[in-house]
Amino acid sequence: MKQLLIHRVVPVLLLLQAAYFGFFGLLLTGWDTDTAELDHTEPSAGTGLLFTGLLLVVALPAVGGAALLGRETVRARVPGRVRAAWLGALGIAELAVAAAFVGMALQEPVGSDSPVVVVAVTACAAIAAVCAAEVRGGASRAPQPSPHI
Repeated sequence: MKQLLIHRVVPVLLLLQAAYFGFFGLLLTGWDTDTAELDHTEPSAGTGLLFTGLLLVVALPAVGGAALLGRETVRARVPGRVRAAWLGALGIAELAVAAAFVGMALQEPVGSDSPVVVVAVTACAAIAAVCAAEVRGGASRAPQPSPHI
């Protein structure tokens, strides 16, 4: 059951998460209404670039983590320390995403978005837990150096 969670369910969750952020990222950047005249402000040229960069910072680790957790061939090719660093960073990022969802939910009254927040926080927590277990498990499986006498 644990292997099913680690190697099948979590990679699918990560890909769904990357697709979710990608879809809403494209929706928000593509649905750019020009309100500069109404707001009497000039639109920032760097806003789209910053948003795209943040989207890549969230989506790329998720896709890479899905590959590391879901594909044995990828896992075998990546050195253990790189895999541990990637999954560790992904786990921390998932906790940050969960905290962002919780923060957003606390600012809004309970409504139709509440089930989405519950599912998102649960998925993020599961992904972070699997990443932590894989990092810890990978560290315990690493060859130990022999002591010098």
